[in-house]
Amino acid sequence: MKIFSNFDTNLRNKTFAGYQDHYGVDNVLCFWRSKLYQIYKIIFPLLSTILLTILGLVFFYNWLDGTYFWYIVTAIVIIDIVFLFPVVGKYFDYKMDFIIVIPNSIMMYDQWGIFKRNVHTITAQSIKSISINKAWLFYSMFDNGDIVILTEWDAERDGEIRFRWIPRPEKRKNQIIKIIGIDIQADQNPKI
Repeated sequence: MKIFSNFDTNLRNKTFAGYQDHYGVDNVLCFWRSKLYQIYKIIFPLLSTILLTILGLVFFYNWLDGTYFWYIVTAIVIIDIVFLFPVVGKYFDYKMDFIIVIPNSIMMYDQWGIFKRNVHTITAQSIKSISINKAWLFYSMFDNGDIVILTEWDAERDGEIRFRWIPRPEKRKNQIIKIIGIDIQADQNPKI
C-alpha cells in the first residue's frame, strides 16, 4: 500500500530485490526489528489497554449503576486513544524500518509516521568498529541485541549508530562484516 511518497509498505521488498538484482543474492543482507520488539512494544501494550478498558468499564458501570455511563465511556475512549497513539508509532517502526547491507555500505531506513522517512548511509571506509550490546534480560533470553557501529565523526549521532532490537545480533554482525568487506581486526591495536 502506498500513501503519499513516504509511506510505502512494499518499500522493503522492492529495495531488497533491487539491490539483489544489482549486487547478487549473496552480497545483500536485509534485516529489521525482532518479534520480541513486536511483543514487548506493540502486543503487550495493546492487550493491556484493552484489558484495563474492559475492567474500567465494568467497574464504573457497577459503581455508578449505569448513571453517567456514556460519559465514562467517552472519557475512557479518549484516554485509550492517547495511550494507543504511541503504539501505532511503534507498529510503523516494526513494519517499515529496516537495514540493508550491500558491499561497501550500510543503509538504515527509518520511517516516522506517514510523512517522514530518513535514510542513513554508512560507508565501509567510515566504520571503525562493530559491536554487540545485550544489556537486558529479554535480550539475552531471546537472542536479541543492539548492533553498535562506531564511525568516523558523525555530528548528528556523535559517531555512533545503533541498530536496536536486532534478532541474532552476532550472526548479523558477521554477515555485515563479510558483505561490506572490512577487516575489523586489522584496525585494532595488538598491544591493547
